[in-house]
Amino acid sequence: MTAPVSPLADYRRAEFRTNRYLLRPACAQDQQLMFGWRSDAETSRYLAAPAPQSIESQLAWFDRVCRDTAYSYHIVEDGGVPIGFTSMFNADPSYADAEWGVVMGKQRAPGAVRIFAPLCCLCAFKFGGLAFLYTCINENNSGAVSRVRQMGAKLYEEPSVYRKQGELLFRISAEEFLRHTLPGLADDSPQWTDALNVEMHLVDTVA
Repeated sequence: MTAPVSPLADYRRAEFRTNRYLLRPACAQDQQLMFGWRSDAETSRYLAAPAPQSIESQLAWFDRVCRDTAYSYHIVEDGGVPIGFTSMFNADPSYADAEWGVVMGKQRAPGAVRIFAPLCCLCAFKFGGLAFLYTCINENNSGAVSRVRQMGAKLYEEPSVYRKQGELLFRISAEEFLRHTLPGLADDSPQWTDALNVEMHLVDTVA
């Protein structure tokens, strides 16, 4: 019997481009940047996973996730400047869902997250074949909670799903997001039009 294919099989090696943003697969050369973002106290204060202790441990971690098709990491560039990364992980080929996270550096422009967070979801739903995205958010991170609610996320209280104490688990539905949330955002502000016009290209670099 053929093993099920991860829904991220193509997504993890794809590049997504709009007029402003570029989401490109992370590579070994990006690990100093990712290490810096994960190690910064302000950037990582709401992250559940501990920061790597050294750049060597960061590189070892990245080598492991590169071999696992249930994981995907993309660097986010705004006008050519790397401002953070987005992750998809624990992708489940049986249920077409995955967990989603974002880590942002300090170079981001004001309001950037409000635009590219929906863009990340659009790329995952449209090109990753996912039906649902899950994201765990620290209950004290009011900005992130408000942001995912605006994107149509609903609290998901399934007791069998692991999450750490103090975290809220949200689920975003592809159907709800694509049919209602994203068009509604575009109607509210012209800046959202950028998130509706995404070009996808497969590249050789895999993350």
